Amino acid sequence: MKNESQEERLERMMARPIPKKKIGVVRLQMVKESQTLYGMRRFSNPKEAVQMVRPLFQMADREMVLVLSLNAKLEPMALEIAVVGGVSTCYLDLKSIFKHALLNNASYIVCFHNHVSGYAEPSDADKILTERISHAVHILELPLIDHIIVGDRGFFSFREEGLITLDERDCYAAE
Repeated sequence: MKNESQEERLERMMARPIPKKKIGVVRLQMVKESQTLYGMRRFSNPKEAVQMVRPLFQMADREMVLVLSLNAKLEPMALEIAVVGGVSTCYLDLKSIFKHALLNNASYIVCFHNHVSGYAEPSDADKILTERISHAVHILELPLIDHIIVGDRGFFSFREEGLITLDERDCYAAE
């Protein structure tokens, strides 16, 4: 048996009976928790996007990450609180960001998060996270329009600061 080939081992394993095992049958469904009136026009700048999400952050006592799904015309489709963290940090599993957007059939995403301190300047961890998201979106073909940090009096847009750029191949939104 020691000189047995891979093919022979597979055949031997296939010949053995496998004990019956129950597996889960699942169905995914998007459930709208609520709706907010935004309008039908696209965002033309980060300030407009921040105005839409700021009310969700105003009462927050912890860091949160929100993901806004956009259709091919760059119109908002859905907003999800993807992660709620602690007072000064928010552990983010990338799957949390993309799960919502993929289930919603989004063409683009915008990520937002707050700093409970009120300062919108990105930390090193924020910059690393944005880099990780940027790498993942290319694989998923789900462009990241912006990552915006919302503070008490202002915001920081990674795109406005040149830390996120869209490739020509990412810019295929319908006019």
